[in-house]
Amino acid sequence: MRGHRIAGILWIIALSACCSPGLVLSQRASAPPQLHVVYPREGLSLLTTDSAFVFGNVLPKDAAVYIDGVKARQYANGTFLVVVPISPGEYTFRGQAVANGDTTSVLRTVTIPPYLTTGPEDSLGIDTSYVFPRRPLALQAGDRITVLFKGTPGGRASFSIANIAADLPMAEKAPRRPFDWGDAVFGQEKPPAIPKVQGIYTGSYVIRESDPTGIAPIRFRLTSQNGKIATLLAPGEFQILQNTIPRVAELTREITVGRTGPRKGYYYFLPSGVRLWITGRDGEFYRARLSDVENAWIPANALQFLASGTLPPESDIAVVRTQSLPQSTRIKVFLQERLPFRVVQKVKPQQVILTIFGGTANTDWIRYDFGDPLIGAIRWQQTFDKVYDLVIPLNVKQQWGYRVFYENNTLILEIRRPPKIGGWPGSPLRGLLIAVDPGHGPDLGAIGPTGVPEKNVTIKYAYELRDQLLKKGARVLLTRESTYGINLATRSKIADAANANLFISLHFNALPDGVNPFISRGTSSYYYHVQSYPLAVSIQKELLQKIGLADFGLYYDNLSVCRLTSMPSVLIEPAFIMHPIEEMRIHDPKFRRETCQAIVAGLEAFLKKAKE
Repeated sequence: MRGHRIAGILWIIALSACCSPGLVLSQRASAPPQLHVVYPREGLSLLTTDSAFVFGNVLPKDAAVYIDGVKARQYANGTFLVVVPISPGEYTFRGQAVANGDTTSVLRTVTIPPYLTTGPEDSLGIDTSYVFPRRPLALQAGDRITVLFKGTPGGRASFSIANIAADLPMAEKAPRRPFDWGDAVFGQEKPPAIPKVQGIYTGSYVIRESDPTGIAPIRFRLTSQNGKIATLLAPGEFQILQNTIPRVAELTREITVGRTGPRKGYYYFLPSGVRLWITGRDGEFYRARLSDVENAWIPANALQFLASGTLPPESDIAVVRTQSLPQSTRIKVFLQERLPFRVVQKVKPQQVILTIFGGTANTDWIRYDFGDPLIGAIRWQQTFDKVYDLVIPLNVKQQWGYRVFYENNTLILEIRRPPKIGGWPGSPLRGLLIAVDPGHGPDLGAIGPTGVPEKNVTIKYAYELRDQLLKKGARVLLTRESTYGINLATRSKIADAANANLFISLHFNALPDGVNPFISRGTSSYYYHVQSYPLAVSIQKELLQKIGLADFGLYYDNLSVCRLTSMPSVLIEPAFIMHPIEEMRIHDPKFRRETCQAIVAGLEAFLKKAKE
């Protein structure tokens, strides 16, 4: 499930609306209807602005269901789904089920976070909830600090940095609506139906070498057209760092994700012991200088600072050699210390590029294990000062994954060889090890309108897929059985330790709040690494042909079970468990069988093409 993770069901059955409080009820020939609201649960915070969906089930099945006065769309199995307008703040959905003259009422109170709105224009002010910096911020000479606040539109704004600069200009941005990522990815790419926001002022300043180091409070000033003035001290502490003595830290986690910016995209995956030159901070993230043109942002709790005077990480690179193993080839780079790195896979031509930050070429020797058919002529290049690239051509048409790790101070890139793929007659799956991952467990995952959790469904599909794969001669590894389960990283480790050839994770979908479920639904497949794209394409194609649901898309997505696996890995969402029609199909044994047949056919088509 790529949308909600619904923790459970809240069952509420209210008294018939015709009864007064305190009245003793006599035995009735027919009971009042029972209205079960599965989503949203009581007390949930909904990440939406203008509308929300509500779903669940009702008894008797033909009882009419209304949410906030809107007639719900109802289905043969007694489930319902409806989209209703909402407003920010504490919001109460009012549900009613009507049957045989009886009405059952259900109240469900949730929180709708307030969206950004234009402040009142009849009084001057600065919105204290929308001011930046609002977290600790540390920069050094040459860096640019960006400041921002929301206030009364149409004014003149400026900011001052104590002991450095006063009355620096700020400009008011053009009116805009907040970005809705959920609808951009899963919906109709429409902006939310809320007013555009005015009165957002921005400014910036480039820190000079002559600026004093230490804490430098930032104060904003907003002047109205009639000369009134409002001021505000930025809540985030701003500090200018001295940059004459580098600060060096060492990573402490097994794997640390480095990001493109604070709270931005994943881009670097670094093991423990890697050293980094720290040059700044933004809240809970530190900035690590990788080169003259590239930085990584590291969680503050993933590193420890080393003694002052520790040299920034760097190493000459004199020797590279390969090692041929039965199922992989290792490329070993000998370093003096653990440097940060990045791996990029490319196709046309097929190659892997290993970038080592802090590396300086002194490479007179590249030794090959002679006769290794996987790799071509390796070449190195000094792309920038202390940025060393190792370009590794691959003699394959389909990449099969890689691992990268340190042994002491030797950086090892281990590239998988193509498995032995059987020919015809018979299935190309014969003899291959397929890791099948039933999504979720022990967590529930998404929950459908009938109240059945996703984890209970994915295990049934995993058993069916396992049986079909075994009939094709494949070997199968399940990452969980029954209702118990393990965390996401461990699932990938199990597949890696078993040297699985392919990894398939089974899920059923749900939407993020605010996306219309009557329009956005169907079948989708997800990948992360280059080697997984052809597999995702092949499986998605077979699913669409065999099960006949709408095409909900092929996605590159930063999913743990796709990102951390070292073999072609795909996460599959054949249908939406939150939509009553698709949930009914999900529970149908015929649909389960046909879905797994489509996955097997997609695997076979991928393998045939890879062999060719």
